[in-house]
Amino acid sequence: MEEEPCHKKLKLDESVGKYVIITNYIDKIQNSLNNLKAIVSDDLTKPVEMINMHAGCVKQRKDISKVITILNEKLPLTGFQHLKRVRGETVIICPTELINSVPIEEYVEKFVPELMASFQDFIVIQVPKCPLKLKRQYAEINRIWSCNFHPDTYLEKLTGDNFFSEKEVKVHRLYMSLALQIAIWYYKTIELEVLTDDIFASLNVTVIIDPSIDSVVAIGIDNSMIHPVQHSTMIAIDNVAKTQNGGAWNSEIKKTDDCVEKGLFDYLKVKFPKINIGAKKYLNKEDLINDDRTPSEGPYLCTNYYVYMLREPCLMCAMALVHARAKRVFFCFDKTDTGALRSQLKLHTVSSLNHHYEAFTCFL
Repeated sequence: MEEEPCHKKLKLDESVGKYVIITNYIDKIQNSLNNLKAIVSDDLTKPVEMINMHAGCVKQRKDISKVITILNEKLPLTGFQHLKRVRGETVIICPTELINSVPIEEYVEKFVPELMASFQDFIVIQVPKCPLKLKRQYAEINRIWSCNFHPDTYLEKLTGDNFFSEKEVKVHRLYMSLALQIAIWYYKTIELEVLTDDIFASLNVTVIIDPSIDSVVAIGIDNSMIHPVQHSTMIAIDNVAKTQNGGAWNSEIKKTDDCVEKGLFDYLKVKFPKINIGAKKYLNKEDLINDDRTPSEGPYLCTNYYVYMLREPCLMCAMALVHARAKRVFFCFDKTDTGALRSQLKLHTVSSLNHHYEAFTCFL
């Protein structure tokens, strides 16, 4: 089943006013009752990929056990442990691609000649190429061929329509509203005369949260017009590093304890008085040892942090979040030309990466 688009194209009406349109988005986000949607790998949303297999129809059911024993010994189904080798009187022999254009009769005669008399016919069947991951996939494929299947409760919930509780959804929507409110502060700070569609659509804001203390750890506002690498996510990650005695850029942060610029800090405390701003006290290796903790318990950039972005991150930012070990990434608007979590690719689902985070959207 294909993923259904759930984003509305971002449009602004200048006649409404400079900031009212953003405020309207905030209202819609906070008042929506819809759950958020996880962006998952294609093998969970698209039809199950199938592969052709040569199979033999056994003459007598009493010979099935012998046939399977010999085939497992001489022609094991390497890489297809998710398949059951027999269904009824039909037994899988090998993938069709394994023997190319050689007739299956000749192949069996060459490698398992003792089984030639056991088969009355040979056919080609379609079976799933990879293990099944969801119950609905299993229900669909089981009508065609028998497979080994082990349900994953978490994965079933992640791909469903109610992953987050009502309380959790409200929190996620609150932080996305905060990201939009930061955009308003930014436009007010630079004293923008006219807020156009192009200007707002090009701005990205990133807010990084430590859910263990329900607090804003760092904020980033896009600065790529001045510095090509300083996308909002890159700045936010660098600001997280500053809370851990690191950081690469000399940004003008006056309130260093919270890694949020003083003017923005004051603005957010007025707009969101109940939101916490600040990171846990950083402990270096010596501090951890003195505190009877192991070095592995110390923080590493965005480990276990949630990241909220107005817009889908580009490939550079999406990969930076992998290296920073973010736990979850939330974004509101697609970035159809460069988006790396949904629009152009789903970087967070690439199996060869050494870290994977979850991505969620559908705030509108």
